[in-house]
Amino acid sequence: MKNIQLPNQLDLGDIQGLIINGYTHPCSVHLMFNFSSSAAALKNISGFFKDLLPYVQSAEDWGALKPEFMLNIGLTADGIAIVKPELDIQNSSFSTTFKKGPWDANNAQQSLGDYGAGDPSEWWNKKFKNEEVHCVVHAYAMNPGAQDRITEIIGAAVAKSDATVKELKPLLSETGRLEQYLLVPSDFIHFRYRDSIDEPNLNDDPAGEDQQDLNNFLIGYSTLQNPIPGPLSGPEAKFAKNGCYNAFRILYQDAEAFYTFLEQQAVIIAPQIKQTEEFTIEWLAAKLCGRWRNGSPLVLSPEKPEQSTSKSTDFMYLANDDMKGLKCPFSAHTRVSNPRDEGVDVAGSTTVPRLLRRGMAYGPPLSVDADADRGLIGMFLCGDLNTQFETIYGWINMNNFSDVFNPANKTPQDPLVANRIGSEQGNIDIDFTIPMEDGTNLVIKGPLPQFIVTRGTAYCLLPSVSSLREIATFV
Repeated sequence: MKNIQLPNQLDLGDIQGLIINGYTHPCSVHLMFNFSSSAAALKNISGFFKDLLPYVQSAEDWGALKPEFMLNIGLTADGIAIVKPELDIQNSSFSTTFKKGPWDANNAQQSLGDYGAGDPSEWWNKKFKNEEVHCVVHAYAMNPGAQDRITEIIGAAVAKSDATVKELKPLLSETGRLEQYLLVPSDFIHFRYRDSIDEPNLNDDPAGEDQQDLNNFLIGYSTLQNPIPGPLSGPEAKFAKNGCYNAFRILYQDAEAFYTFLEQQAVIIAPQIKQTEEFTIEWLAAKLCGRWRNGSPLVLSPEKPEQSTSKSTDFMYLANDDMKGLKCPFSAHTRVSNPRDEGVDVAGSTTVPRLLRRGMAYGPPLSVDADADRGLIGMFLCGDLNTQFETIYGWINMNNFSDVFNPANKTPQDPLVANRIGSEQGNIDIDFTIPMEDGTNLVIKGPLPQFIVTRGTAYCLLPSVSSLREIATFV
């Protein structure tokens, strides 16, 4: 394979902005669509894209003022097959993972492990089939009025499509749509943790092997040292260049179960650590996550949350002398999802993959409406769905990727995010273990509650702006 070099200046105008930039618009709505598969429908579907194209935000600098509203567009493999039939998507060099989708029991689900209420057969509240999802439009706005305006623009484009584009509404709420709920503070989630702190730096070294390098996320700049992302050849490679994959995942957060768990466990643990129950609630929340709820990493602030470290990302586990897990438990969520210099050994690989995360809360907090659906609209951007997104999710579900986990013991799970595989599988450790300074372990007996339930997942490609323009130009 030819060693392709990144240009000195990327064509930021051809890259959808969501890939390069973490938007901070306070309002967003994420609309899902199904396309008619008939050949006669293609002209109207093309018109839908033509109407949206003026509002697609690229990665170019927008200057001093943020756009009042804007959007980005993702397509599933089935969606691409409809809008670009000449690519013959199922026989193309797109990855099997992308083509088969996140619900496939023999591929993605081997890592995602969605069980019970989160099983793919239950996704989208059973309002439509997984295979019906062809397109996701991510619309952002500076205020509710601007959100209404961009939603109206998208709705008008749908109306003009003569029923060849149909909106899919996955929630049981009044609108049925995935709309951002502005929690206070705005950068926190329903479990009251600060979110979206640690992101890859997107270095642009064309030959770099660092997992933060842009060539691990942006399609079309693979190297001999790093032969992904793909596809690498043929018309599908041309279509995908300057694009990026998005694992679009809707995660229900059982806030009531989480708060109750913390309170009940605090009664038991507080006397053991000689602290008040109020402090113990925060201490346990930090041990589950690996950060205090204000964002302070446990390895930097092991005793209490500190404002000075609330957004810190420059830390390690080996270098910060925490290879016994006394500061941050080995199974804590942030340690599992990014073990840094802890050491990884899976099938001979020592690589720690990275993801670009874009996310926002949906649904009101428990204090506003106890019965409402609430959770996280998660977008996990990567160059390879299998080796990046699914690898990390596999680690979350089964903590067996590092020598810090004794292979002679049962396999623990991420206490916050993992799908509870259950005690019926004898190799799973259903407890959560917190190593203590006196050499003992504080063990929280499981099974832990299922704090997070998958409501749906779609694997999308965020194509280049030029590829979206191709779709919008019906011939």
